[in-house]
Amino acid sequence: MTDTESTDHKGLLEAALFMSPEPLSTESLSKITGIHSLGYLKDMLLKVREDFTGRGFHLVEGNEGWQFQVDNRFLHKVASLTPYSDLPEGEKRCLALVAYKEPVLQADVIKIQGNKAYAYIKHLIKKGLIKSEREGRTKSLSLTQEFERYFGEDKERIRDQLIEKLNRKEKEV
Repeated sequence: MTDTESTDHKGLLEAALFMSPEPLSTESLSKITGIHSLGYLKDMLLKVREDFTGRGFHLVEGNEGWQFQVDNRFLHKVASLTPYSDLPEGEKRCLALVAYKEPVLQADVIKIQGNKAYAYIKHLIKKGLIKSEREGRTKSLSLTQEFERYFGEDKERIRDQLIEKLNRKEKEV
């Protein structure tokens, strides 16, 4: 492997990770870059991670794959620039419901949102924003620390904001 090929692979990894709105699995990155050695690919990803250490964003490996994330030191200042565009409206409503009623039974979420909520819940768990624990014949849903990191606020503050918005809407009606 020449230095030019190594630089090209690293640059292509950076470009793919920058452009993707979703985390990328090592398998996806292998297809994009043409790197078939998972050991070499992992080494390249670790070099990218090292290059971005101490900057405004960094490379992380999460449940769904690799992605760039804004450093927690700056997240609260820039979170409003991209209002959670990677979450569809149904998932946002599901997440708001969990945040508002936490902990909430999955059965109650399904009663409110319908059967589509099963897919919303599954995706929100996969993203690491909520967790579920068995509770009898259903599951209890609650928020994770990743939820707080993702939104740049603690969950109590977000819950207070939701309550405030609901109260304003009730007064308008």
